[in-house]
Amino acid sequence: MMKSVARLLTTSASRGVARSSVLAGRSVAACAVASSSRMTAGSALSIRALSTSTPMRANGAIDSDLAHTLGEEIEYEAKQAAEEGEPEFIQAFTNKTGFKLKTKLGDSQVVMTKQFGNETITVSFDVSEILNIDDPIADISVYRENEQGDAVKEAEKKAEDAPEDFPIYFTATFAKPGAPVLHMELECEEGEIGVDHMKFLPDEESAIAKTLEKDWVRKQVYCGPIYGQLSDDLKENIDEFLVERNVDTALTLFMQDFIEYKEQGEYLHWLKNFKSFIDA
Repeated sequence: MMKSVARLLTTSASRGVARSSVLAGRSVAACAVASSSRMTAGSALSIRALSTSTPMRANGAIDSDLAHTLGEEIEYEAKQAAEEGEPEFIQAFTNKTGFKLKTKLGDSQVVMTKQFGNETITVSFDVSEILNIDDPIADISVYRENEQGDAVKEAEKKAEDAPEDFPIYFTATFAKPGAPVLHMELECEEGEIGVDHMKFLPDEESAIAKTLEKDWVRKQVYCGPIYGQLSDDLKENIDEFLVERNVDTALTLFMQDFIEYKEQGEYLHWLKNFKSFIDA
């Protein structure tokens, strides 16, 4: 999307933007009535001209250019999406792990669920986690004009390779009938999973519902001990507990790939909403 946004901005910047200013005259009708006996016909005409405000524009001066640029970007992104289709890694992961994906266009939340014996496992993450990616400096070429007015390259700076992954904060919830619900707040980077908090909640809804009330409940319960201070044996057992339930390196890699895939779809949806707004 970063390249797409850059192309959108470049295309828009290349066009000359005509700016118009609207002067709204102040109404002086009351003053005209009070002073009518001292005014000449020419003065009255001047007052009427000043008191007539310029009609408001239905659209901004740049709207037609912006709508055209958005249309081009939508066409490009839609064509790319049609050519690529749904990537194979999604079906491969869900078939292997048993996770079922739940997400919808326009919603940045992604929820994955699976059954493990009598447990219901729910993993939640957000597409906005892609904002955690380091944004490398783009390739920069510096030019100067020589005496003849020709542009001469003076320096060049190459961007470093974009990072292959980015940190993701996500939750994993484990619910069993008749037992408190284990709610884990996790983070992952470069395939490694770290435990931020391990909480126990009274029911599954309190653990996964995205409401202010349930969020308040989650914040009130004990967040659990500092994970790094647990005994090595206990940490090792917890790690094995997660791996056995497919909360592992393969999951972190899938989340990164899926976030990038879904973000492209969300970007196209955003472009269409933007154009609908401009066209209205």
